[in-house]
Amino acid sequence: MVAEFEKNSMTDWNSTIEHQLRPDELMAELDIKKQTYYNYLKRLEIKSEKDSEGKSYLTQAQAKLVRDLRAHVVDGGKIEDFTVEKDAAALAVADAAELDTAAETVTQADATEGLDLKVLHREASKIAAHRMTAGHHLVLAMAEQMTYEDLHPEARAEVDQVRTAGLPKFNPQELATDLLSQFRQQMQTA
Repeated sequence: MVAEFEKNSMTDWNSTIEHQLRPDELMAELDIKKQTYYNYLKRLEIKSEKDSEGKSYLTQAQAKLVRDLRAHVVDGGKIEDFTVEKDAAALAVADAAELDTAAETVTQADATEGLDLKVLHREASKIAAHRMTAGHHLVLAMAEQMTYEDLHPEARAEVDQVRTAGLPKFNPQELATDLLSQFRQQMQTA
């Protein structure tokens, strides 16, 4: 298992990171139901990949094919009439020298080709927002579980001050005098 991890780690270091699109995200984007999504995958002969957690995802190239098929259907076409556009260069048979030459001509622009920048930005924003608010969520969770005894001394003093200010000032002598005065006035008017 360790050898397998090391092997996968080594290949991952040298591989290109490609944005992974979850089925739910693509279904929401295209406004389609699960059955339609799987019908599209079947027609396109796409088998979704699984990540390290066993969750399904599509590559950007696979997602583009699904989007193209959806556009075809929305325009009134039938699923079975959709033809997959194949890149003629990918179908050509090349010898090793031609492949080496082609690999050298890959440009930086090719690295971002096919990426949905809006989806990429949304995913990055979610991660950044979670990172930015993680401390606040932890503080709120701790605060919900605290009792008076758990409070910092400054916070206890603040609670005590509010409680004291909120309590009515009870002076029994003054209260008795007021009550007797009211009673005497009622007796005189009666």
